[in-house]
Amino acid sequence: MRYAIYLGLLTVGLGMTSCNNRDISPGGSGFIEATEVMVSSEASGQLKALRFDEGDQIMHGDTIGEIDTVTISLRLHQAEATRQMTQTKVKVSDITIKQAAYNLDLAKKEFERMVSLLQSGSVTQQQYDKIETAYNQAVLSKKQADAAYEAAVSESAQVESGIKLLNKQLNDCFPRSPEAGTIVNKFVEVGELIGTGLPLIKIAKLDTVWVKVYVSPQDLTKITLGGHAQIDPENGQKQPMDGKVSWISNEAEFTPKNVQTKEARADLVYAVKITIPNPGKILKVGMPVSVKIR
Repeated sequence: MRYAIYLGLLTVGLGMTSCNNRDISPGGSGFIEATEVMVSSEASGQLKALRFDEGDQIMHGDTIGEIDTVTISLRLHQAEATRQMTQTKVKVSDITIKQAAYNLDLAKKEFERMVSLLQSGSVTQQQYDKIETAYNQAVLSKKQADAAYEAAVSESAQVESGIKLLNKQLNDCFPRSPEAGTIVNKFVEVGELIGTGLPLIKIAKLDTVWVKVYVSPQDLTKITLGGHAQIDPENGQKQPMDGKVSWISNEAEFTPKNVQTKEARADLVYAVKITIPNPGKILKVGMPVSVKIR
C-alpha cells in the first residue's frame, strides 16, 4: 500500500515538473550592444583642440575638435587673390569683345560700300582689296576677343572651384559629429599629427540598445516578432526593463563560444535580437544582462 502511494506521488511530481518546464519562458543571457559610429578625420595636420572626452554626451553637428588651419588659410588667401585677377580678366575681355564688335560693324559697312563702288567702277581694285583686308582683320579680331573671353571665364570658374575645395578643406579642419550619442572611445590627443582617415572618436547611440540571445528550436516556437521581453541588468535593479523582439534568425547555428559550457556550445540554436529603449542610459555597451521572452 505504501509502495503504491509512493509511486502515485512520484508520478504526480514528475507531471508537475514536466508542466513547469513547458511553462518556462524562453530567454538567455548576453551582452548589450549599440549602434556605434566611428568618426574619422577628413583633414591632415596637428590636432590643436579636442572638445570632448570619453563618456561625454555629444549632439549631432557638435564640433569635435580643431586641426591646424594655417596652411589651408594661406592657400585660401592666395586663391582669393587669384579670383580678383581672373575677374578683372573677364571684365577686360568683355570690353575687348565690345570694341571688336564695334570695329567689325564699321569694317562691314565700309566693305559693303566698297563692293558697290567697285561694281560701278568708282574705286580701283587696290582700294577694294585694302578695305576687304581690313574687314577680314576685323572679323578675326572679333573671334580672338570671343576666344579670350571664354578662356577668362573658364579660368575664373576653375579658380572658384578651387576656392570651394579649399573652403571644404578648411571646414574639414573642424570635424563635426554625424550623430548624437555617447563617446565611448577617444583615439587621439591634442598635439598629435593626424592624417586623413585617422579615427578620432567612437560614438555609441545609447538611447536604444539591443542584446542577442540564443534559443533552442523548441523554444523558438514560443517567440514571435514584436513580442515582449524582460531584461534584467543584473545590477541590483529590482524592476526589469522592457524590450521587444526585433529580429529572429532564419538559420540555426552552433551556440557561440561565449556560452559557458562545451556541451551547450555543441547545440544548434537560433539567434534572437531584443531591442531595448534606454532613455536613462542605464544599459552600457558590453553590460551582461539576462532576458526572458514573454
